[in-house]
Amino acid sequence: DTREAVLRFENVAIDYPKRGRVPAFRAAEYINLEIFPGEIVGLVGESGSGKTTLGRASVGLLPIAEGTLTVVGHDISHANQKDLRPLRQKTGIVFQDPGSSLNPRMPIGQSIGEPLFLAGGAKGKALDQRVQELLSSVELPTSYRNRYPHELSGGQRQRVGIARALALTPELLVADEPTSALDVSVQARFLDLLQELQQRLQFACLFVSHDLAVVDILAHRIAVMHRGRLVEQGTRDEILRHPKDPYTQRLIAAVPLPDPLAQRERRETRAASKASEGQN
Repeated sequence: DTREAVLRFENVAIDYPKRGRVPAFRAAEYINLEIFPGEIVGLVGESGSGKTTLGRASVGLLPIAEGTLTVVGHDISHANQKDLRPLRQKTGIVFQDPGSSLNPRMPIGQSIGEPLFLAGGAKGKALDQRVQELLSSVELPTSYRNRYPHELSGGQRQRVGIARALALTPELLVADEPTSALDVSVQARFLDLLQELQQRLQFACLFVSHDLAVVDILAHRIAVMHRGRLVEQGTRDEILRHPKDPYTQRLIAAVPLPDPLAQRERRETRAASKASEGQN
């Protein structure tokens, strides 16, 4: 791609500092990844592989220890809080838990409008109008602006999270496992909505998930993480249908099949393979 990348990791390493009795440790290293305008990149891997770490670093919530991290044209490799302030208006993040990411004492209309108000983008009637537009864009009635988070379902709260993340029309959106707390039927509509918004607004998106089926629906490209390193990158077909790395192959093989006969056949093949390895 000849366009300028919205997000670029170049040999990035990320450390977590010492906290109490927990020693410092390296959460990710040798990270090389690019995301271009209008593209959704799915970041997959098992729990603890470092997916969320990359997502948080992408929006400046975690500093990097080594390498170069460029976000919407800003090199934030050694940025302080003051340097990150302009970046906040060009990036957005949707958190995993829609309930805890919203202020329970604040009506959702105020939560959605808060980024606009703090950035000086709108106030008064203009702010009210923008909040109504954002609610409509995520298919929520404008009357919901006066409701509190506990009055909404999980899917509705996650839509509020999207509306708030898109309030400043960011160039980069990080979605950190946004469907993990939702029912399957709610997940489907949520993914359709995210796809529609992304195609219309053309923001770049880093979609962090452990659900390969969800990533298969959304992502243009997929990156696989294992123990803090990116082991494989490619298109959906390359990663999900023709994986090359042994870890990716094991990850895909662990996904249960809906057909019991096919699942049993796979289990028997895996057992036979392990038995032959043991004999060798």
